[in-house]
Amino acid sequence: MFSVISPPYRAPSGNPTPGKAGPAGARPGGTRAESRPPNSATRESQQSRPDLATLTSLRFVAALWVVFFHLQAMQQTFLAPVFELFRPVIANGDLGVDMFFVLSGFIITYTYLDRLGPRFRWRAAGDFVWARFARMWPAFALVVGVLGLWFVYGTEQESVLKWSLQTQAPDLSPWGLAKQLLMAHLWFQPETDGASWFGPGWTVSAEWLAYLAFPLLALLLFRLRRLHPLAALAVSVLVLLPTAAWGPDLPFATNDHQPYEWLLRIACCFTAGAFACIAVRNAERLKFNPALAGPGAALTGAAVVGFLATVGKPGPGRLAVFAFPLLIALLSVTRGWLRSALSARWLQYGGHSSYSLYLVHMFFVYLFYWLNRDWAHGAGQLATNLLAAGCLAGIALATHLLFRYVEEPARHRLRALVPRTAA
Repeated sequence: MFSVISPPYRAPSGNPTPGKAGPAGARPGGTRAESRPPNSATRESQQSRPDLATLTSLRFVAALWVVFFHLQAMQQTFLAPVFELFRPVIANGDLGVDMFFVLSGFIITYTYLDRLGPRFRWRAAGDFVWARFARMWPAFALVVGVLGLWFVYGTEQESVLKWSLQTQAPDLSPWGLAKQLLMAHLWFQPETDGASWFGPGWTVSAEWLAYLAFPLLALLLFRLRRLHPLAALAVSVLVLLPTAAWGPDLPFATNDHQPYEWLLRIACCFTAGAFACIAVRNAERLKFNPALAGPGAALTGAAVVGFLATVGKPGPGRLAVFAFPLLIALLSVTRGWLRSALSARWLQYGGHSSYSLYLVHMFFVYLFYWLNRDWAHGAGQLATNLLAAGCLAGIALATHLLFRYVEEPARHRLRALVPRTAA
């Protein structure tokens, strides 16, 4: 996934511990509201403020999980020991997408619930949708343009199906291009393969659909905002049942993936993240000791890795998604050594640029596949290793350039076109 879930405004530098109110009248953007007595929604939103820095680092981890899942094309290179050591975890790397979806539901609910939840307002909903569009579209549109040139070059010698390295050929017609640029390319297809011009691009379309639906979902979530944290966590796990337990080799076994499984996946995971956020908002009702959150998160993460190492294959591995809401909730309130470790600058930069990483990495996987087939493979193992190293360096450089010079500047310019309304 790609991650398009970083908060639209800069979070306050100091996150109060659960049960301790933040600065009076402070908004998530750090601006100060007009002087007035805080209403109940304001008091509730200040009670338990998640630490978005820890979740930013988790975004980077999830992005790398997906990237290594796709880098299995390079497992015969110098990366072979990595794939051998972490094979069960990497083989389940598509779960990184589910983690992103849960994270997205959590962060969007944390950032926007009190603005959108009390009642539906067209202007507020429009501001929200525009903010998400400004973050998602510019970088995605540029990548779609580059891939269009890639297809123009490659399909002179290969078929669209073969050149795309997907099981279904993407639509390269003008209507297909329009669907890509509208980020609606997945909405009309029961399967994800062939929906996007690059394999993992389907998640952008799924995420965009969730954002368009959130102003309505927020109306329900706001009315459940006082749900007991244990009940909210239970709902966040139960709502994952349809996407976690139905499928090949799963408890409710089916022979194949179901049509529109992607829709179930985004709906369940996004909603699970929203309820995990409600649990954290009300964490003070448990008198929960934040000092336990770090060890709890570490144990939950270790349990996920241990479970995947035990089951091995991707089918049963999907059951690990049940742990994601708890992992994210615990990380959001963790303190001490784990929070300090996850606040490292390189992890924070990786998390902020994870959307760009998600968008660009697949192009270099394609590049490696074709160059290795037509050139490096015949030149020996050294040439294959050099090609792999070059592609990894290309991923890192392209991620930095896309994030630094396209994603962030374009987001700020687009946001500036529409004045923000008061919360």
